[in-house]
Amino acid sequence: MRFGFWLTHKRIVVTGRHLIPKGKPVIFAPNHQNALMDPLALVCTNSHQSVWLARADIFKSKRVGAILKYLKLLPVYRIRDGKDNLSNNEEIFAQVIQLLENNQTIALFPEAAHSGKRQMLPHKKAIPRIALEAEAKNDFKLDLQIVPVGITYSHYWKFNRSLIIQYGQPIQVKDYWIDYELNSQKAMLDLRDEIHRKLVSLILQIDSKTSYPEIENIRQLVGKEYSKRRYFCKDPSLQLFYSEKELVSKLEQLEELQSEHFQNIIAATRQYFIGIEKDDISDDQIENAEKACWSKVFSSLTLAVLTLPIFVFGFVFNAIPFVILRTILRKKVKDVAFLSTFNFVGGLILFPLFYLIAACVLFSWSDSVLVASFTLVGMPFGGKIAYQLYPFYRIILLKILYLGGSKSHKNTINSLLEQRSGLIALILEKVNF
Repeated sequence: MRFGFWLTHKRIVVTGRHLIPKGKPVIFAPNHQNALMDPLALVCTNSHQSVWLARADIFKSKRVGAILKYLKLLPVYRIRDGKDNLSNNEEIFAQVIQLLENNQTIALFPEAAHSGKRQMLPHKKAIPRIALEAEAKNDFKLDLQIVPVGITYSHYWKFNRSLIIQYGQPIQVKDYWIDYELNSQKAMLDLRDEIHRKLVSLILQIDSKTSYPEIENIRQLVGKEYSKRRYFCKDPSLQLFYSEKELVSKLEQLEELQSEHFQNIIAATRQYFIGIEKDDISDDQIENAEKACWSKVFSSLTLAVLTLPIFVFGFVFNAIPFVILRTILRKKVKDVAFLSTFNFVGGLILFPLFYLIAACVLFSWSDSVLVASFTLVGMPFGGKIAYQLYPFYRIILLKILYLGGSKSHKNTINSLLEQRSGLIALILEKVNF
């Protein structure tokens, strides 16, 4: 599973793994944006065999339920699942407390639902309740630790995305001993709020309710340029993460302190993205047109030709299962937040099956075990490399289409490019107020 997880991501960055307590009961508390990919992000990046708690309604589907049981998930019932079912939580929580008393690790999402946005949902009281009741049962000598975990995807359901997982500073539940003795409900709320504060520091959080789509577009539009002007760390993924986090924070400050300037930015952003959608042009087409010249295209073509055999190898042995899986999922999966999950699980089955069939066909043609074996081993790696090369080829194609395109097409691109450059300059000027 870890190998499959690595294959489907362009880059995985993990920080704070050293902060996970050893020899103590632990509750992982990650943010929840991407269905079952979020538990997998933790399962594949730490050595703990965690028991997961998840909302009960996702167990209704037999297929999903089977996956959840395989991943060691237990159901937690909410009012919307029916009042009669709430009593089932007592038994589940009792099991969880017993696991913690045995120094086991559990994990559950404070939000109790996935949002599919860079915006956490309100936190529930499940984690504080379990943690404080477990400590109270053991006279606050359990030394239970809650580890907030920030999960950040470059995209929620696209293949070959980047992923950042940040394990935060543990929260010691025993620090709430006195508060719990005085007022248990207030202690639960205070612990819930501390988990929220810790998590916000580990994720890219967009708080704006009215301008979320525009701020998300601004992040994608200006993030890289803003990152060039600020330095946070050497790692490129984390550098971009912290830059975008600061950019979003400044935009939200601008919304609060200088509402008129903020609304001007939002209006200009909305106008630009409506324009490119109307002309059926993507933002990266506009971005690459700015850097397009024939000399650079020819030098890039040389590299493209040299890497083409690797790309073809990876494409030939991965395109068919990739297209089949994507076609099926787009027809069958209604909730886009589950696309990535079913894509991953389906890929774990379909790709190895296709690799084996292809290897058998190769063996029948070549009558060589060595050729079939080496090809079989190389298929997944070839697929990953091919997908890494795809954006490079696409950029070359976009530049050729721009440079060799009609005058009217160039005029449209140039007009949008001018609008884009002006928008970026406006945003960078106003966020540095």
